[in-house]
Amino acid sequence: MNQAFDYNGVVVAQSAPKKVLRTVKKTIHIDSADRDTTKYFTNGDFWVYLPRNYSNIVSIRLKDAQFPSMANSFTHLYSNGQNIPSAPVFANDQGISVSITYFLVSLEGLNKVDETSIGANRSTFTDSFFAKIPTTIMSNGSTSFIAYNDHSALENIATYSPPIENLDRLHITIRTHSQQDKTGFVYWTNGAVADPSAGGNTGGAANFNLTLEVEYLENAFTDFSSFETRLSERS
Repeated sequence: MNQAFDYNGVVVAQSAPKKVLRTVKKTIHIDSADRDTTKYFTNGDFWVYLPRNYSNIVSIRLKDAQFPSMANSFTHLYSNGQNIPSAPVFANDQGISVSITYFLVSLEGLNKVDETSIGANRSTFTDSFFAKIPTTIMSNGSTSFIAYNDHSALENIATYSPPIENLDRLHITIRTHSQQDKTGFVYWTNGAVADPSAGGNTGGAANFNLTLEVEYLENAFTDFSSFETRLSERS
C-alpha cells in the first residue's frame, strides 16, 4: 500500500529499497577438542570444520585465545617422528635446548606474516604464519594457562584482496620459529607424550581455543530502505 502523504506541499513516501555492497563481521569460536580425534590424535596439526560456509572474506582477526601451560606441551618432528617433552624447554631440530617465549599459529592458505630464516640460510618464508602468541602465563587460582587478547598484546589480523571466495574449514598448526618449513609442530597433553601406535593421546588432551572475527562482503538492502522520507537519495 502506498503510504504517501503531503507534508507542507512535499510528497513524503517510503524510499525505494536499494542494494549496496557492505562488510559484515561474524565471530567464530574454535576449540581444538572439536577436531576429529581419530584422525588427528594431537591438537598441534589438524583440520576443523566451520559452522557455515563464509563467502567473500576480506579480513580475519584473532580476537582472543587460551592455551595450556607450556609445561604440558611437546614437540613433534616430522623428520624422525620423535615426540620430545618440553616441560617447559623445547629441543629444536638440532637437539639444542631453547627457551620459548612465543609460538606461532598457522592457518593454511590464510597466512599473511613473513618470517626470517633460521641460520641466515637465505630461504624465503613469505606468508608463513597467521598469528604470534607470547607465552605469558596467567592463572585463575588453580590452573595456569596462556591467555591472548588483542587489546593487550600484538594485534593479529590478515586482510585479503581479492576477497576469499569460500571458507568452510581451517587447517590449524601450532609451531615454534625453529619448526618452519613444516618440520614439526607443538601440541599439548595432560602430561604424557601422544602415541599414535596406542591409538592417540595417552595422556589425554589439554586443548586450546581460538576466537576469530571474520569480515566478509555482503550484497544487501540499505539499513534505511523502509523509512519514510522526502529525500530521493541517500548517502
